[in-house]
Order: sequence, then C-alpha cells, then structure tokens
Amino acid sequence: MKIKKKTAMAISFTMGILMFATTAMAEISSKSGYEQAKDALKYSAESFTTKLSNYTLDVSMIMKSNDKIIISESTLNKYDLTKNASENVSTSVEGSKKTSAYYYSDNNIMVNKNDQDGTYYVTEYETPRKGRSFTNPFKEKEAADVEKIIDAVVGNLKDYVVVDEKADGSKELSGSISEAQIPALINAVASYTLKNETAINRINDEENIMPKITKDVYVKEVKGKMTVDQHGLMQNFFGTGILVGKDNEGKEHNLTFELLGKIYDINSTNVNKPNLSGKKVEKHIEKNRDSLANLEMYVGKYKNDIIIEKNGKFQKIGERILEITQSNNESIVGRYHEEYVKGYENYSEKKQDINFNAKYTGEDRHDAEIVIEGYSSKGNINLYRGDAKIYFGVPTSSDGRRWYSGEFYRVFE
Repeated sequence: MKIKKKTAMAISFTMGILMFATTAMAEISSKSGYEQAKDALKYSAESFTTKLSNYTLDVSMIMKSNDKIIISESTLNKYDLTKNASENVSTSVEGSKKTSAYYYSDNNIMVNKNDQDGTYYVTEYETPRKGRSFTNPFKEKEAADVEKIIDAVVGNLKDYVVVDEKADGSKELSGSISEAQIPALINAVASYTLKNETAINRINDEENIMPKITKDVYVKEVKGKMTVDQHGLMQNFFGTGILVGKDNEGKEHNLTFELLGKIYDINSTNVNKPNLSGKKVEKHIEKNRDSLANLEMYVGKYKNDIIIEKNGKFQKIGERILEITQSNNESIVGRYHEEYVKGYENYSEKKQDINFNAKYTGEDRHDAEIVIEGYSSKGNINLYRGDAKIYFGVPTSSDGRRWYSGEFYRVFE
C-alpha cells in the first residue's frame, strides 16, 4: 500500500502524538498501571507478529484544521501469519482529492492496484520468498533506547489516568492531559516537527491543504483510551491531540489529530488472494536471484580479452578462454587457457592452461574454489545469477604488464 506524503506525514505526526499520549497515560496512572500498560503493548506486539494465526486491524485517521477535515484515511488490514499473507484496502481524502488503494502479498505473489486506471500490477515470484515476517517494533535494536527516552520525557506526569478493571479481567486505560501539564520539551518537539513538515508539505504538494504554521506552537490537549482483554491483548484504541500555532500573519490555527483502531476476528480472519478474472492486469515474473536452479545452462564457452597499454593506448594481445564442460549441483568442470596474438607470447611468464573440477562451497550452488596443481593458493569460480557470465580468478593471473579481468562472457556461435 502506497501512502501519499501528506497522508504519511499526518499519520506519522498523529502516531507520534498518540504514542506520547498512550505512554503518558500509562506513566501517569501509577507505577503498576505504567507497567501494566507497557506489558500490554509489548504482549500485543509479540502476539500480532508471532503468536496469532490471523487477525483484522481496522484503522482510521482524521486531521482537522479549525474543525474542517483536511486529511482522512481509513485502512482495513487483514493479516495471516501462518500463510505470511496480508491484504490492505484503503481510502484517503486530501483536500478535494479522493483516492483508494489495494494491496495483497504472500510468499508467492504481490498485487497492487493503480487507482488512476484500475490496473492490477502483479508480481509473481519464481520461487517462494524466504525470510519475510511481521516485524515487532519492540524487537528492533533501537527499541530499548526509545523506551528510555519516552520514560524520561514523560517525567512526573503520574496522576491523570483512570485504569478501570472489568469483572472479566479486561481493562480500560483512559485519561487526558492539557497544556498546563504538558512538559516544555514536548512543546518544543511538536513545534519543530509541525513547522518543518508544513513547510515541506507546501513546497512539494500541488494543493496546499495544510496551513503554514510558523510560530507559537504548543500542544493544547491530548486524550486517549485503550482497552485490553483478560490476557493483555489490545482490542481497540482511540486518541486525539490538538496543536495550536500561528501563521506569518498571526492567524491562529487549531490542528486536531484523531486516530481510531480496532482489532477483531482474531484467529478467524480469512486472507485470500484476489480473483483478477476480467480485470486489467499487468504481470511480471520475478526471477530468483538468490539461487541458481538450472546449473546446466552455464555449460559452454566464455572469453575475455587480454589487454596491455602500448604507446599510451589499450591494445588487445590475446584472449582468455574458459570452457565449462559440466555443471551440476555438486561441481563445475572445465578448462581455462590463454591464447596470444603472434609476437606477444612472452607477456605470460607461464602460459596458463588449467583443467579444473571445482566443488561448490555454499548451499546456493554458485561459488566454488579451485585447487590448481603447482600453486599454493586457490583459484575461485563464481556463477553470476541471472546473467550469462562467470567470474574466474586464478593465482598469479597477472605479471604486472597486462590487466587481468576475471569476468568471462558467454560466447554464442
């Protein structure tokens, strides 16, 4: 799913405000409430990325300027961890422009819909993608440091939240803080971010829907609510933040950010590949560049030129010839030799003519070492993925008077 810059900026800024709000609300309840809230966030993140089979996340965002909606976006996200699949449908409004987007992905295919002409762009992977996973933000290497920074910034806001424990074991955390309780550091960060982003927004976008805030920025109010079930898994969340600032003419602007989310259909969400019958489709096959499935295709003759510098010019004095006679999953067999133009044979102190049977050293079957009789060091042969060329490196391959190139290109005769 591709998000436009204004929308991305608004979402990012809203998330920043609401992350502050959520953390602040946790901090300001009590030590136990703070720990409970952080545990719920961490448990939810771990569950959404590794433990649950599937779930649906419905998120909507609204940004208002003086009570007028200038940006809104709603996104329905379906995730299936067992199939490593996701489906996203979104609708956004930015000023007078309304757009929609569709995205689907699994190990074998990726689908994007172009909102302009209705075309579905499909990428099919020659072999299933490996290593794809849902990322837990709390497992990122910077997470611990970010958490410490948030803890420090929140400071002594400890008395403005209500933790309501329900009879079934679920909890609701809610609260609000106003400008009188908000630390100066929060206002400084908000001021810098808002002025910088609105300035960039006006430069890069055709429609200037964001007011140009230049001074007197402060956070007026932050409110939020989060509910978790009896296991500590987040069920829904809501947050709103109001920022106030003035433009160059001194006109005051109130920017309101609202974020609403709901998680449901846990372990009962179906994420299905879209049926594109009758649709306008452009298909692309993504070759597997990380492994070589058909090694026999590299059997054949390869060459490169032997070059020297003479009288300030490059001059070809011969050819290096690499003949691959056998290539399979275990080894690559062939011969390397050099042929010189008459009169230039002396440019090789020892004219090289090597027969080799090299064993592959890696699981991806494209790199092998070559033991060459009479040499203490080993050579190396490497098959280029998706290209008709081979790298072949040999010991003492240059005597200082000529350039050696290890790239050999396939000869088609």
